[in-house]
Amino acid sequence: MVSSELEIVLLIFALYGSTAVVFLYANEGILERVRQGTRIQVAQERVRVAGRSPMMLNPLTPMYPAFRGQWGNAHGIAASPGLRSRVAEVISASNILAPYVIVVNLYVMIGIPAGLLFDGPACAIPAAMLAYVATVAMLVRLWFLREHFSLSWKQFIVVSFESVVCLPLAAGIVRRLSLMTPIVDDLALFTIDMRAEQRIGAISVLRARCEEMANFYVEGSPESDRLNAYATQLTALSPGTSPEVSARGSSVEAGLGLNHDGEMNGDKGGRV
Repeated sequence: MVSSELEIVLLIFALYGSTAVVFLYANEGILERVRQGTRIQVAQERVRVAGRSPMMLNPLTPMYPAFRGQWGNAHGIAASPGLRSRVAEVISASNILAPYVIVVNLYVMIGIPAGLLFDGPACAIPAAMLAYVATVAMLVRLWFLREHFSLSWKQFIVVSFESVVCLPLAAGIVRRLSLMTPIVDDLALFTIDMRAEQRIGAISVLRARCEEMANFYVEGSPESDRLNAYATQLTALSPGTSPEVSARGSSVEAGLGLNHDGEMNGDKGGRV
C-alpha cells in the first residue's frame, strides 16, 4: 500500500510537472530559453489530446521561460528582427526572477518531499514554511516586474493566489507567465538571433516538420504551395545563404543587448 506521504510527494511532482507540459496544435511550436541562447521545438503527432499534442519542457530548468508560437506563415517571415521587445523583456525579467525560482524549487521540490519521505510531516513543516516565505518574496519581486510580463493587477492577484495555495505552481511560475506571452511573429523569425549551430538546429526542426505536414496535402493544393514557400524561406534563413539576413540579425542582436551566447547583457547584474 502506498503511504500518504508518498501520495503527497507524487502529487507535488505531478502538479509541478503540469507547468512543464504544453499542448500544441500542428502548426504551433515552442521558443524556449536554454543555457546558451534559445531553441525551437515543434509539436509531434505521436500522441494527440483534443487535437493537440503534448510537449514536455525540461523540468530541471524552471527558471528559463518558454513561448508558444506558430510556424508555417511564409508571408510572416519579413525583414524584421527576431526577438521582439516583449519576448526580450520577458527573458530579462525571468533572469531577475531566476534566483527566487531556484530557491522556491529547492524547498518545494526537494525540501518538502525529502522531509515527508524520511522523517514524516513534522520534518516537512519547516521546509514548507520556508517555501512560503520564498514564494512571497518571489511574488513581491514579481510585482515590480509585472509590466515586463504584461500582467494586469488582476492577473497578478490570480497568479499570486494560485502560487500561494499550490506551491508546485509557484515553482513553475516563470514558464506559466512566459507561456501567457503572445507571439505574433512566425517562429522562424527568431532563428535570426540564434548562434549559427542553434539556428541550423532550429531551421532543421522547422523544415522537417514542414515536410512532414506537406505529405498530408495534394501536390499543387494551396496548403502544399504554402508549405513549399515556407520551406524556401527557411532555406534563405540558413547560415551562409543570406548575408543580408545575417547582418540584420547581428545588428538586432546588438540593439537588444544580446551577447554571443544569446544572453541579455547585464543578466549577471540581476537588476533593472
